[in-house]
Amino acid sequence: MDRYLSSASWRELAEDFWMMLGEPPADSVRTIALSELQDEAACREYVSWFKDYIGAPDTQVAASMLAKRIGYLWIAPMLTAMTLHNREVLFPLDRSFLYHPASTEETTFPFLAVDGIQSSSPADDREVWREAVVEENFAARLAPMLQTLATVGPVSMAVLWENIMVRIAPLYASGTDPSGQARLRVQEDFAYLTRTAPGQCFGARRNPFTRFTEGNDESPVAKSTRITCCLYYRMSEEYCRKCPKIDSENKSQLK
Repeated sequence: MDRYLSSASWRELAEDFWMMLGEPPADSVRTIALSELQDEAACREYVSWFKDYIGAPDTQVAASMLAKRIGYLWIAPMLTAMTLHNREVLFPLDRSFLYHPASTEETTFPFLAVDGIQSSSPADDREVWREAVVEENFAARLAPMLQTLATVGPVSMAVLWENIMVRIAPLYASGTDPSGQARLRVQEDFAYLTRTAPGQCFGARRNPFTRFTEGNDESPVAKSTRITCCLYYRMSEEYCRKCPKIDSENKSQLK
């Protein structure tokens, strides 16, 4: 096994994001490979089931919630490894499974089990390496998945991309406060992801994250309020803290 994948840093990262290394539990209520979510028929059937399982009112809400969960389970740890550990971690989508445990007290939302994960370190030019990592994971892998969710929801791509953004932003927030080279990578990688990376790295005409940030191109920050609504309020009695549908006075009362 790759030395990084047997390291304490990787094990801690996997634990932080509730990632199971290996096959999903045999007694899972439901499993689906991430690769299947790029197929419209398979995605539609799963989202329909997922809607009922989590108590969403319709598939539009269910598709939006699923995108947020994917951002947390897959994209967030992938970027954590890229920025904080300076490693590419490649999740094989046909062996990366969303699974719903037979019994859990945490959530009805899925967890992720990954088998056959691979890792590599940067080449001599980190900027070239970073662009390749971003394009492979966002344009080639995530974008087709979001496009399918947008179709079966239906839900706008803007909502889905901002759902991913809210899972990315905390990784690069000032409160994380890494030291040395890691701190510099945090600033540079977030600026790249949200401002300077071209649209082709995301399978889009323009960078889909730029509109969700503010500040200059060298040190942007995520906006404190969402532009789009993730629709969570339609399946819950509360709004997300960043929801654009509530004013600042009501936000202060949110848990």
